[in-house]
Amino acid sequence: MKELHIRFEYDLPKEVVRAWWTDLTGKGYVGKRLKSIKPIGKEEDKTRVETKWSIMGMTMTLVEKLTLTSDYRWTWEPHLLGIHIRDDFRVDEATDGKTRLSIDSTIVPKGMRGKLMHLLVGGKLNEMMVDEWQSTSKAFLDENTARPLAGS
Repeated sequence: MKELHIRFEYDLPKEVVRAWWTDLTGKGYVGKRLKSIKPIGKEEDKTRVETKWSIMGMTMTLVEKLTLTSDYRWTWEPHLLGIHIRDDFRVDEATDGKTRLSIDSTIVPKGMRGKLMHLLVGGKLNEMMVDEWQSTSKAFLDENTARPLAGS
């Protein structure tokens, strides 16, 4: 089992952070490697979402599960080549008045296939996940931060 813990802080209201990071319309920024996102149904309290990823030169289609556990907490659960990933998101207020987004990921290989794939691509998978979250955070800031007009 491997864990990743990523934190971002924003000078924006937590409602804005939550709304942007849970948007399933696929409009605007989708992802650096994430190429499309489309809700395809419900399963109990989870939304099933079809995602298309560009990974190591290949396009992969995954069915992921999104669970909104409260107004400011949600989880994504993709399965990739026998590797189960659980990304727990939490939005709260930091001590300095900023809004903090916490992403805690648990990566668990399942079965022999998962263990083999994790040995082969586990390190690269971790790098890709961190890079994806960082590029998504940058896009969030680009889309939600006012920029001065040229010549101002």
